[in-house]
Amino acid sequence: MNWITIVWSMIASACLTLAALHVLIGARLRSRSQLLFAGSAVCAAAIAFFEVTMMRSPSAERQGELLRVVHVPLTLLFVFLVLFVRSYLRAGRAWLGAAAIATRLVLLAVNFAVVPNANFTRMTGVRVLVLPLGESIYVAQGSLRAWTRLGQFSSLLFLLFMADAIRTVWKRGERRQAAVIGGSVAAFAIIAAGDAALVMQGAVATPYLISAAYLTIVAAMSYELTSDVVRSAELSRRLSTSEAALDESERRMSLAAEAADVGVWAYDVPRDEMWVNDRVLERRGLSPENRTLRFEDFVAAVHPDDRLGLRGAVEEAIRTIGRFEREYRIVRHDGELRWIYAGGRAERLPGGRVVVRGASLDVTRRKEAELEAARQRGELAHLSRVTLLGELSGSLAHELNQPLTAILSNAQAALRFLDDGGRNLEEIRAILADIVAEDKHAGEVIRRLRLLMKKGEVHLQPMDISEVADEVMRLVRSDLVRQGVEATAQLPSGLPPALGDRVQIQQVILNLVANACDAMRSAANPADRRIVVRAERGDGAGVRVSVSDLGDGISAAAADRIFEPFFTTKSDGMGLGLAVCRTIIAAHGGTLWATPNPDRGSTFSFTLPAAGGVS
Repeated sequence: MNWITIVWSMIASACLTLAALHVLIGARLRSRSQLLFAGSAVCAAAIAFFEVTMMRSPSAERQGELLRVVHVPLTLLFVFLVLFVRSYLRAGRAWLGAAAIATRLVLLAVNFAVVPNANFTRMTGVRVLVLPLGESIYVAQGSLRAWTRLGQFSSLLFLLFMADAIRTVWKRGERRQAAVIGGSVAAFAIIAAGDAALVMQGAVATPYLISAAYLTIVAAMSYELTSDVVRSAELSRRLSTSEAALDESERRMSLAAEAADVGVWAYDVPRDEMWVNDRVLERRGLSPENRTLRFEDFVAAVHPDDRLGLRGAVEEAIRTIGRFEREYRIVRHDGELRWIYAGGRAERLPGGRVVVRGASLDVTRRKEAELEAARQRGELAHLSRVTLLGELSGSLAHELNQPLTAILSNAQAALRFLDDGGRNLEEIRAILADIVAEDKHAGEVIRRLRLLMKKGEVHLQPMDISEVADEVMRLVRSDLVRQGVEATAQLPSGLPPALGDRVQIQQVILNLVANACDAMRSAANPADRRIVVRAERGDGAGVRVSVSDLGDGISAAAADRIFEPFFTTKSDGMGLGLAVCRTIIAAHGGTLWATPNPDRGSTFSFTLPAAGGVS
């Protein structure tokens, strides 16, 4: 076997080997560009076969037949290369590629329509070329057809197509692909077209080198394939490192979640699948087989009174793709009640799928502590109310004594009318009406006292703050008269309803009024014993209540401590009143503070949120 056969066989083998590799890659990755390149490599291998056969054929007729048939793989090679460039590089003007293919197809049709082929009008013989190492080959000779120019024009169009593709890829920033892939395909076209034209004209003493020129593309694609393998190995190494780091991170997160007693969950909204960690399963008394459950199964363990709120918070987060926070109770399988705080965020993944990720924390101890603190706060508030009412007992007795005295006097007058024969019925009816009115008055006083004396849970509900303050002013009316204090109430209607516990807010106003009276106890001039109780809109959406006096004011030393427990400026005080008041207002979401008046005295004010502004 001579070296020509060996070399061209190696060219064909290289093309077929690379074609096989890219068929496997294209089939696995479903890559159209890989399959197109494999097709071009097969065509190049077929051309190599025809080239070596022509070099071994001394017959002019046989040379003409081979030249005719070789146009088939040559045309297919052009078609595959145009489509490969369009697919792999995503560049090259489509009309230029289509024009190159169209002219090549026209040449193929002419090739089979004329004899002996599209390159020669007739075959005149063969040339014998002696190559290095003494190897002899045969090259066809004959009269060239004008149609050969169509093949050259097709090659020119293909080169223009490649130049445009290289320019586009280069501008796109993919310079390596532009140089390696684009450059190799363009180099092949130049070498193949130039060599074929020169050999047919007898200008060079070489065989056809179309398949040999294709080795530039083989080398470029081999480099790309090798680069891809190297990149894949590097990516695989990085992926292994990332996975190891991720595993370590997950272990740390799991350890941190267990140490902090945090439950973690993720809700896939479209699939209605919820993944939960061991802590969530443990709280609900579920087995590890239930790690993935539906959202309604997750909500089923929530206390019936809290389900609607939790479901609404999650749905709102999904609708707005935002955050949510919620406290709710769960009922364990053994009946135990636990308080849970949950917070999370909804996010939209690529493709539009919405996932809600969240974490939950068992806050039962904190909640129980809050409830115990609220109970103790209620006890303290009740004690403070009882103490305050004890201080007002004389006035309250007078407040009750007035209607009772009136009832007694009217009843005695009615008896006298009856003893006289009861002839004046209108007078008796008027007396009885007075008795009923005074009885209602006494009953209303007793009702207010019972409410203030009552010990129970705090009930937040909308209330008219002017009405609440007015009830307090009626209750202390007698005490104000007894102390010679003139009270002015500015309690307009139409204020926004405040959210609060009616009894506790009355206690705060009552305490502030009592303190205002005590502050003016040393005033010698009766005109200096005046207080103003005012209700008005707050700076925001709530309301503000203030009690102003003309007393001695607050000293600088006491200003920072008047709200501290057991701090008092009274000789007989316990120091609990203002501390309890501030605690009550803070529990309502408001603020209690004191400011000195411009002339004399002080003003104590507190705010409450509007009923519509608290959830």
